[in-house]
Amino acid sequence: MDFFYLLLQLVSAIVVAPLFDGISRKLRAKFQSRVGPSIFQTYRDLFKLLKRGRTKSHSTSYIYQISPYVLFASAAAMFCVLPIAYGPSSVALSRFSDIFILLYLGALFRFMFIVAGIDTANPFAGISASREGTLGFYTEEIAVICLVVVMMGTGSTNLAYITNLIQEGSYGYAFPSFSVAATAFLWVMYVETGRKPYDLAEAEQELQEGVLGEYCGKDLAIIDIAILLKQMTMLGFFLIIFVPWAGLVANPILSLILFLAEIGFLYIMGVFIDNFGPRFTVNNGIKRTMLFALAISCTSLVLYIMGI
Repeated sequence: MDFFYLLLQLVSAIVVAPLFDGISRKLRAKFQSRVGPSIFQTYRDLFKLLKRGRTKSHSTSYIYQISPYVLFASAAAMFCVLPIAYGPSSVALSRFSDIFILLYLGALFRFMFIVAGIDTANPFAGISASREGTLGFYTEEIAVICLVVVMMGTGSTNLAYITNLIQEGSYGYAFPSFSVAATAFLWVMYVETGRKPYDLAEAEQELQEGVLGEYCGKDLAIIDIAILLKQMTMLGFFLIIFVPWAGLVANPILSLILFLAEIGFLYIMGVFIDNFGPRFTVNNGIKRTMLFALAISCTSLVLYIMGI
């Protein structure tokens, strides 16, 4: 039964993720005084791509061919690690719900994403892969510092156990270090969902989109689904640790529905920031936002060391 809920958790994410992306595209168009596509446009795009065959450049290796499947598998595994439809009582599943497993899978996803761009020998893809690596360098260290504070505060790396402690009130926002870490971690989640100035824009003048410049057809559809799954996982990662209220619902299906609704709410909030916030270049974005977020995460670590 536990594995049934786990499968339901993954399938629900795959089905709902394109809808959230479609809603965000529609809202973005409305904010820019455009009609915009239908909220179901992402489904249509994916179905259209899945009907097309695969192509392969003569300059690519086997990495190009396996990358879509590795990206999808790692993104799916990341979402399954989140203890949404199962809790501490599900021993068989909870033991795999670990912070380090999620971090390693996230690192695998980013590594394959970068290598896939470099492997195509496309200069735009190479530059874009370099940019993706730079973003990962900043976001991952901030995320790790925040997670170190949580792990030391709870004495565990198990997500289900951490969630249970926060729900019981044994650990949480009563500790200033936890609250400060939540602020920095939320910024990391914003970056990982591809919002400006760190967006994976559909307009091809954006360098970061060049990572996928050589992909088309089924390969591109699989990668797009993997990216959407990763975005949902990152938002879910924040909710599981810092806002684990969906787990208070005893029924696992209702808990999953509430969790997905919370992710949808964060998607919409991201669209608001995306359209009303300033647009920076990558260099200015690093100086004005990334270093500031790094300072916040380090502050949370200092507060924990001070026992606050």
